[in-house]
Amino acid sequence: MNMTTYITDVIEGRRNGPFLKGALYAMSSLFEAGVFVRNFAFDKRWFKEKKVDIPVISVGNIIAGGTGKTAFIQRLATDLHAMGKVSILSRGYRSEIEKLGGSLHLVEQSRITPEVCGDEAYLLFKSLPDAVLFVGKDRILNAQRAVYHESDIILLDDGMQYRSLHRDLEIVMLHGDDLYGKGFFLPRGYLRDSPKRLRQADVIVVNHIQNLDQFHRIEKELAQASSALVIGTRMVPKQVELVNGEVLQDLKGKRIGLFCGLGKPESFFATASEMGGEIVEKWILPDHCAPSNNALKSFAERCMERGCDLLLCSEKDWVKLPLDGEGILPVGFLKAELTVVTGKEHYEALLGEINAMIPRKTRS
Repeated sequence: MNMTTYITDVIEGRRNGPFLKGALYAMSSLFEAGVFVRNFAFDKRWFKEKKVDIPVISVGNIIAGGTGKTAFIQRLATDLHAMGKVSILSRGYRSEIEKLGGSLHLVEQSRITPEVCGDEAYLLFKSLPDAVLFVGKDRILNAQRAVYHESDIILLDDGMQYRSLHRDLEIVMLHGDDLYGKGFFLPRGYLRDSPKRLRQADVIVVNHIQNLDQFHRIEKELAQASSALVIGTRMVPKQVELVNGEVLQDLKGKRIGLFCGLGKPESFFATASEMGGEIVEKWILPDHCAPSNNALKSFAERCMERGCDLLLCSEKDWVKLPLDGEGILPVGFLKAELTVVTGKEHYEALLGEINAMIPRKTRS
């Protein structure tokens, strides 16, 4: 077990670790102070925001990982396509381009891999052929590049903490099972921004909603923190796609080994369980991390011994999976889509507001 996994277990309460908790709390206090200073400086306009000539829609969160931000951007970009040319600005988290400090314009002819641009950017690139993807830490530069390429709308992925670029709408994603990241800032909890920032949100999207009672409880709680419109969404499983090209509409009668490297793996496990089948083994990797070939083979062997029929991961894990031919068990990924389950009128109003922002000169 590596340190990241151990810390996650402490945050989630699966391990006690009182001394580690104390050390993490001390570090989280420093992190919280840094967040306060940054936000105070921008709120007082000591640091200026750069504005571009087309609307910028920020999709972000206040906790680290697991809110479904990528899935919401997929949904939003698809629904906005009829209104104009959509550009998406991605940081390229943990990618080679982020480490180098460069900027990429992803085009079909380029030899792009998840390692180069990041797993989330790569997934958006492959799933949204009509959108234009720019990857890099300097989102101001990439916003200007989007304008140069005659885009009509910019979606600023993971934009809440990137305050150097002016945004016309602030959309914040929250997780229905853990709104405030265990109540602590990183690394003691998952908070990466103050819950007070919800006051600046125009729309709050609460993902992983299971029923209306849960949504209404959350909606009432959020009303104390923000006047933003609240939309409830969930991930709905569509099908399973195997490495050999076979497509399964359900998993009834099958024994499954699940693995993923996601911020909130239990949400993926819950979505997978809706496809039927018996979940026999689970393997949780650190967020954004892909398994090595040897580790994947060891997991497959363990699943084989327990009578599993196939191995299954999320689509985000799939794009960076080190497959080198057929293994001892079939491997596939669960294709799921973010669906608005409540607050549909607010989502339609959001689309209408964005459409109204598009400069008339760009309309045909």
